[in-house]
Amino acid sequence: MNDLLALLTDKRFMPHGHCYMWRPDLLWTNVIADGLITLSYISIPFTLLYFIHKRKDVPFDWMLTAFGVFILACGTSHVMEILTIWQPYYWLSALVKVITAIASVITAILLVRLVPAALKIPSPQQLARVNDELREAQAELVTTARRAGMAEIATNVLHNVGNVLNSVNVSARLLYEKVHASKGQGVIRVAELMREHSDDLGAFISSDPKGRALPGYLGKLAEALAAEQRSMIDELVQLTKSIDHIKEIVATQQSYAGNSSVLEPGSLRELIEDVVRICDVSLARHRVTLTKELADIPMMSLDKHKVLQILINLINNAKQALDSVADRPSCITLRLKATDDKRVRIEVEDNGEGISRDNLTRVFEHGFTTRADGHGFGLHSCILAAHEMGGELTVRSAGPGKGALFTLELPLALAQGQSPRAASG
Repeated sequence: MNDLLALLTDKRFMPHGHCYMWRPDLLWTNVIADGLITLSYISIPFTLLYFIHKRKDVPFDWMLTAFGVFILACGTSHVMEILTIWQPYYWLSALVKVITAIASVITAILLVRLVPAALKIPSPQQLARVNDELREAQAELVTTARRAGMAEIATNVLHNVGNVLNSVNVSARLLYEKVHASKGQGVIRVAELMREHSDDLGAFISSDPKGRALPGYLGKLAEALAAEQRSMIDELVQLTKSIDHIKEIVATQQSYAGNSSVLEPGSLRELIEDVVRICDVSLARHRVTLTKELADIPMMSLDKHKVLQILINLINNAKQALDSVADRPSCITLRLKATDDKRVRIEVEDNGEGISRDNLTRVFEHGFTTRADGHGFGLHSCILAAHEMGGELTVRSAGPGKGALFTLELPLALAQGQSPRAASG
């Protein structure tokens, strides 16, 4: 060890200061310059290490480490330049240079091997172009999902209209059968008998067996026709109600479609009642009991079309989840309540087939569906619509066979000039 130290500090060499003839101006110029270079070289690798530590996603971080070692070695060689001015540590200086040379060669080789891969990194212009394309694709996806959501509403409305039309068909068929089998034919036969005996009508009624039965027959016929009339009137009332219901469903849907993507003051409770009115025939046809737990919520800014879209989709989704349930009554609970003075919550809960844990995180994905005839647009369009209103749409389920709870949260009020998205931030 002593021999090595003696070799590194061989006194047979003279300090480098002799080369400067110990001129203070020349000597300190070199010292200050080497000192500043050393400080810079030392700061660079530590800055690189800090950057690598903070940015775990940086590619080729090993290359930055190699540069750091190389630069640190270069800085050490400048330290030796300062020391050798007063002490002849030339062997130590040479050793530092050898280490620096090795680090330099390794870094240079690594850099040459890295260049082909680095050239494949997209340029800022390419990244900007890809970003623009992604934005266009996202906008197109949102538009497609919105259209799909609107189509879902139209499909559900048509489905509900179809259910009412079934009732119309039943009523029309019953009316046809009643008219076809009407007792009115008996009146025609009585009229024919009376016309045949118009000349001796009194004698016919008093002496002919058919004539004597005629008053009793007319009484019974009158009773039968009166009952028939009441029955047909009842059926006509039901038929009129069904037709009015169709008009109501279509008018309700059209009223909200006309306000597409417009924020306006409205009653969320009344909107929910309209949704129930649109869906009630379909729910009744599927023997689904819908329970409403609706709190009084103050008037608020609403995009009525989007809320209608979401709720019809959620109720239809819950109804489909109940199709496979046969061991218990099918129930949907619809709740409305304020969570605080800033948010309002709508819950749609069913006791249907439930959702597995794996699918809970995927139900809102574009194109995801567990149904053979599904397209995976409905719930995806719902969550997009919720986000556009500054709200959130979430789902919970205890697992298969244990039902599901969908929750829509919306901002209770928006400040003047504030966008829905800003309200959710």
